[in-house]
Amino acid sequence: MEEREFHLCREPWICVMERDYHVKKVTLDGALIHAGEYRGLAGETESQNTAILRLLLAVLHTIFSRQNEYGEISSIDSQGEALRRWEAIWKMGQFPEELIKNYFAQWEDRFWLFDPEYPFYQVPGIDGTKNPAKKMNGALVESSNKIQLFSMRSGREKEELSYDEAARWLIYLQSFGDTASKNPSPKLCWVGGLGVVMAKGGSLFETLMLNLTFLKDGMKPWKEAKPAWERSKPVSEKLKEIPLPDNQPELLTMQCRRVMLLRKDHVVTGFMEAAGEYIEKESAFSEQMTFWETKKKAKNVEGYYPKHHEGSKQMWRDFSVLLGEGSKKPGIVSWIEKLQTTRKLPKNRLVSFQILRVEYGSMCCGVTDESADAIQFHASLLDELGRVWQRRIADEIQRCDQLADAVGKLASSLDKASGGDGDKEISSAAKEQAYYRLDVPFRQWLLKVDPEQNLESQNLYRKEWRQISENIIRNLGQELVDQAGVAAVVGRTVKEKWKNKEAEWHYSAPEAFNAFLFQLKKMEVGA
Repeated sequence: MEEREFHLCREPWICVMERDYHVKKVTLDGALIHAGEYRGLAGETESQNTAILRLLLAVLHTIFSRQNEYGEISSIDSQGEALRRWEAIWKMGQFPEELIKNYFAQWEDRFWLFDPEYPFYQVPGIDGTKNPAKKMNGALVESSNKIQLFSMRSGREKEELSYDEAARWLIYLQSFGDTASKNPSPKLCWVGGLGVVMAKGGSLFETLMLNLTFLKDGMKPWKEAKPAWERSKPVSEKLKEIPLPDNQPELLTMQCRRVMLLRKDHVVTGFMEAAGEYIEKESAFSEQMTFWETKKKAKNVEGYYPKHHEGSKQMWRDFSVLLGEGSKKPGIVSWIEKLQTTRKLPKNRLVSFQILRVEYGSMCCGVTDESADAIQFHASLLDELGRVWQRRIADEIQRCDQLADAVGKLASSLDKASGGDGDKEISSAAKEQAYYRLDVPFRQWLLKVDPEQNLESQNLYRKEWRQISENIIRNLGQELVDQAGVAAVVGRTVKEKWKNKEAEWHYSAPEAFNAFLFQLKKMEVGA
């Protein structure tokens, strides 16, 4: 019989950042009991942090959906009890140590990384594709034909994982595993297919609490908690579609892969992997941590699906999507909104939301890149008082789009004046530069927007922001003209299609810049 090794509540494996910015490893129960002492999770990648955050949330949902803050057996059966219980824990400033320890003691045999019957997040004896350990390590982005140039590991160290590393990457794999060759061919792991969004707090405790959605979309209590580790035995059925979970722990611990770690001499040398569970994406509203979008699935019929984040697009540009304009609002935003409108959050509280982008290669084989972004604003924007300012912020973002479009058009005209054909790439690059320069000033203005403060001051801040943004764009336009060269000053005549006819147009730097300034003036008049 294979011996038990590495208990997740006895061995340190979760990376956290302390108040002094040092990173250390803690046990699973320690991460929860001392969450208020840490700034947040600090694993190898943001995607790994997200996967572990969801694991921690699954534990908390399970515990506090069954008992109150005093450890008394009591389910959450109403909106009022959900909000009362949440506020009581929030005011404690920490999770009750006794409740955490009692739960892990009750399920002690389910948290061994290696166990003959219940290896954590694994299936004993599973038949599947055999992979080297390095394939599990999301920090080593390489394949047989694309080797990582500056790897932090080499030689034997690259070919194996310590137990604590393997535990972290195992959680990651169940959330973000790709569709690379396996038998049967799997679906992309659930979290990898989301437009991930989460709330962020000033400590790990606050982050966990803000994402601890006791109410579905801020409205209804969840059904009975069913985390994966409480099953009577690990499920081995491959490529298994399951019904949409009606409780958070089941969704947060969905076993998208059937996995078995392979070990030798107290290190992980590889793992067996096969397709696991999946759910239908359409209207999967139990998922609280994603953006949504509508897609046509039949004539005049639309469905809601998770919305992926676009490339390098700054999060503030999707502010309206975050608040559900034109689509469904992310569940986590509805939950924070409920906390704000019921005054469970402190007055003048700032809220922060973070998104995570994970990009996969062709056919979702291999992770090619990942990035994260966040925005912060006054929580009062989420209640009734903030509705008017939500619209004004959306108007300012639309104005930023118009400013960027004006820069893009100017760049295209200057390219034609210089002898080019005004490629879309040139216009797109100029627009991205415009958004880049507007980024910090917009975030600074957004932080000043507080519907609970004096309206005159708020309008003054908005006026200042508009002046700053216009100056930024005008200066960028002047730079583009200065860089265009002598040929662009003289310009040239170009034949182009216009209203299905061929027409001649003259392009020059002075003409392009005047048109650009005229566009800015029109925006100023229309403001």
